[in-house]
Amino acid sequence: MIVSPKSLLTLITQGKIIQNLSDRELSSPEGVGFDLTVAKVFALERGSGSLRRDTRRTPNATEVTHDCEGFFLLKPKGIYLVSTVEHFDLPANLAALFYPRSTLFRSGVSFDSSVLPPGYSGPMTFALTNNFSEDFELQQGARFAHVIFTAVTGDVRNYEGQWQHGRVSQPNNEEQL
Repeated sequence: MIVSPKSLLTLITQGKIIQNLSDRELSSPEGVGFDLTVAKVFALERGSGSLRRDTRRTPNATEVTHDCEGFFLLKPKGIYLVSTVEHFDLPANLAALFYPRSTLFRSGVSFDSSVLPPGYSGPMTFALTNNFSEDFELQQGARFAHVIFTAVTGDVRNYEGQWQHGRVSQPNNEEQL
């Protein structure tokens, strides 16, 4: 069951569940969730990824510098990791699901995400791929993703994984927890 944003606002204003929401989201959230904003952008550049039974690694990601107006340029066919201004601190009774704002796919930019499990703490990181033949502008602070919260019932083991606290990439082999 989706948990309505208005029913979460009291907890959120107490610093729980999600921090750093924009004033717009705190005062009048629209629909069934909250919009998330761009903090940093990283480009996948070199190195191969690997996902094995016991180890993993990801390509190296280098932070992209924005211009003086806060714009990042996403180059055609480029794959970017975008972190949020907002930080999550999910309790055991909530998980989060993420979706793109429609301007992304209407511009040829694909959005990849994962489920955010109970116990995760930190900003989220999503993959954006510019599939179009022209650059795509993405401004720091722009609303680019939408989060909805869903209730979790029953016993849950909280997330304790290595991506906790918003780590963006891991270019060296590491043992999976």
